[in-house]
Amino acid sequence: MRAAVSVIGIGLLLLLAAPAFAADDLVAFIDVAGAPGDGEKALASALRRRLAAKGVKAVSRPAVDVYEVQGMVRMSPATRGKETIRIDWTVFGPEGTRLGNITQTRIIRKGSLDRRWGAAADAAAGSAVQDILKLMPQKNDGAQKAAAPAGAAP
Repeated sequence: MRAAVSVIGIGLLLLLAAPAFAADDLVAFIDVAGAPGDGEKALASALRRRLAAKGVKAVSRPAVDVYEVQGMVRMSPATRGKETIRIDWTVFGPEGTRLGNITQTRIIRKGSLDRRWGAAADAAAGSAVQDILKLMPQKNDGAQKAAAPAGAAP
């Protein structure tokens, strides 16, 4: 009897721990590396918010049937108190296949992102989200129309 209760209890825990998303949902895991200051956390959080606004649910760790978006940040010296920031966003399909890459490059004031990213993280995520979504095939026409801007041709 105790063993049966334990098995049932474990089964319930596994059901509760399983991600709750429908077959039509786009789900993504977002990971960012290489950013100075709070950039890794700020960029991942900003991209999660931007994708959620477009109907993509986020998970806290990689899983089966989940897209993965990896951000890699590189900083390099530029001239006269400036530096170049480059963010490469790589999107992988649920089966692990690389679907594509988006690159953002900007020259900024040296050290301006060494601590807090704030609005810079949101701007980078906002600039990348549409291109990232283009790499995630929509599972049905309704989802594609929902992701299209108002007034856009189908």
